[in-house]
Amino acid sequence: MKNIITSADQPKVESHTFQKTEPNHIAGAETILAHQAKAFFTREERANFYAGQDRLTLQSGNLDRVKELQEANDGLQRQIAKCEKELKTTKDPLALLGEIEHCHIMIARNTGEILNVYSMNESRLRRVAELDAQNLEIHHNMTDSQGQFISTRDMSLRTQHAAEFFLNKATYERNIEELRNLTQS
Repeated sequence: MKNIITSADQPKVESHTFQKTEPNHIAGAETILAHQAKAFFTREERANFYAGQDRLTLQSGNLDRVKELQEANDGLQRQIAKCEKELKTTKDPLALLGEIEHCHIMIARNTGEILNVYSMNESRLRRVAELDAQNLEIHHNMTDSQGQFISTRDMSLRTQHAAEFFLNKATYERNIEELRNLTQS
């Protein structure tokens, strides 16, 4: 059976006109771009983006690499604009078109590397959160084992509680070491 898409299934898009920026511009008048941005991002998310909030979680080495790649992309964009201006007056447009294409390829490569840095950072942050949650549970278990060890008179149960405590402590310390490695700059 084929799926038939009707006009009722398709999202409706509101049409807005662009306002000219003039002294009599009405504050709060929306454009298509502003309308779409509001649909996808909250005011706080947009403010965090423009303030560079996403960079705050990067380690210093990764932050330097992202800045370096973004500066390279800016230089490549300027090179593309320069080549496009020269394209109108040059005798060899193929060479300039090749240069423009090379710049686009380098921008794509740099952007991919930037996205990889952010992806690895998100994985690191997820692992840090996971270890923190695990350590809270382990710390609770250690406290319970210690309390049961103290309150129990049966030697076999005391041995079992002590073993649980030290196994939990070893896992806790291993997690602390991994957290230290993950949070080093």
